[in-house]
Amino acid sequence: MNSVLRRLFANLHYAGTALLAILAVPAIRHLHLPMHINWGRMLVFYWVSLGSRSVPYALAFCLLTFPVGRTVVPFLERYKKAKLRGALTLAFLILLCVRLSFATALLLTIDAVFLIELAERARGQSVPFRRKLGWVAISAAYLFVGITLVLIYNDIIIAIRFPVSYDSLFNRIDMRILNGRGISGIAHAIFSVAPRSLLSFLDFAYFQMFLVVGAAFLISAYGSFRRGLQFAGTCLTAYYLALLVFYIWPTYGPYIFCVGHLERYPTYLTTYAFQEAGITGLRAITQGQSQTLGSGYYIAFPSLHIALPVIAMWFLRDWRVMFRLLLAYNLVICAAILILEWHYAVDLPGGIAVGALALAMVGPDETSSLKQN
Repeated sequence: MNSVLRRLFANLHYAGTALLAILAVPAIRHLHLPMHINWGRMLVFYWVSLGSRSVPYALAFCLLTFPVGRTVVPFLERYKKAKLRGALTLAFLILLCVRLSFATALLLTIDAVFLIELAERARGQSVPFRRKLGWVAISAAYLFVGITLVLIYNDIIIAIRFPVSYDSLFNRIDMRILNGRGISGIAHAIFSVAPRSLLSFLDFAYFQMFLVVGAAFLISAYGSFRRGLQFAGTCLTAYYLALLVFYIWPTYGPYIFCVGHLERYPTYLTTYAFQEAGITGLRAITQGQSQTLGSGYYIAFPSLHIALPVIAMWFLRDWRVMFRLLLAYNLVICAAILILEWHYAVDLPGGIAVGALALAMVGPDETSSLKQN
């Protein structure tokens, strides 16, 4: 009986994804929401931008984790024996620089070299390189479909429920926890004394979450198809739980109560533009003026910005260096989440709890084949 229940919970995200997909169109039509989704923007953002920028993070994790004799030395010996490879790599970089910025060209060159190296190392192994790429692609496609549904239902819930219904309650809880001060008051006090470099670092760290989790996903999915689907399923389980909580206790974030928020917020931070767009998008949905679905992510409680890195940390726990790097990153991201006014303090334990619950539901992941390769 216990094994049956474990299998049921482990595969519940598939049923959730199917149910959300089936009910999406009827719900959209019933609420008179726009049927248009900006597929071009979403495909470029998730598959091109996040995908290409996550690869160097995966490479960095591997370089910091595995011995130099298994990573750098074989790579250098391969290029030393075939000097033409180095010339072709440099030519590839130069050609990209003609059309793209140097940073983008370098990023794509690193991606290409890393993929070629993986293909070289896959020769003679039991699983062909193309099959491993297929594992990654299928798992990523499933994750993309689920995230797209989450963004759609985010808009649907906002159209049904007043999106800041429980913000005042969460703000009061925060003030009890934080000795009578809210997150916005603390954040703006820090803004007045913190150096620009510190705030810029926290801003940078906050938005790297997608790439850090993307790197963990790539490592997991490349090591095993089952592991990749488990990673995707665990993340989607956390998202679906967050949607349910958002429907019951809709909250948007502490800066909704901050008087003159955008006038006093550091405009040089990327967070400024995103919070400005978030406020505009939320207003458009509630007033029935939104032109597209999946315009943004508006859930404050629980914080998925900490839930997802916790999930990534668990999946990479077999490698101590990766685990410790993610643990250090999670501590930084917690500070960034609060100081940049993205979430209430109570959202963080809520996010960790949702991540832990998702991991418990999907079940233990298998050891990646990377451990033996």
